[in-house]
Amino acid sequence: MHPVSLLALLASSASAATIHPRQTTVNQAVIPKSFGVTAGAGRDTIQVGSCVGANNKPIPCFCPPAPNSPEFLGKLTKALTDGFIFSPAQVAIPITLAKFNDAADKSVETNKLRATAMIQVLQNFNGTQQGVGCPGVSAPVLGVMQLTGKTDGDASSLGNSG
Repeated sequence: MHPVSLLALLASSASAATIHPRQTTVNQAVIPKSFGVTAGAGRDTIQVGSCVGANNKPIPCFCPPAPNSPEFLGKLTKALTDGFIFSPAQVAIPITLAKFNDAADKSVETNKLRATAMIQVLQNFNGTQQGVGCPGVSAPVLGVMQLTGKTDGDASSLGNSG
């Protein structure tokens, strides 16, 4: 092979390879701005020691965290990176960090997977044992997103943040 042809071949091969930097944080653009419930709202109105979630169900008063809270984002990033919460046999996460972060992918299926991952993190938010955290009624916007795959659905009538 001619040296110039060899160089051209090597140059075209090198430019065709795309390098994707390792993602280490969650893309907040794909997370709803609100979960539809405000933590601490309606304290003691339904049940002493509880606050009000969707459909007037009692929830822990720390639920839900703000969608942009560093603690929630950190736990979501860890779960998406690891692929599980606690262990793969206990709470497997259905989507990777890279797929979760792809803002160009607005498909119904991907949005459902995103919602499922966020709900799983919320439901295990305490982090000490499986299922200790915020119930689904603390995030009705994610419930609607998980069912429909739509991110623009109005769940305000279900929550406490109107």
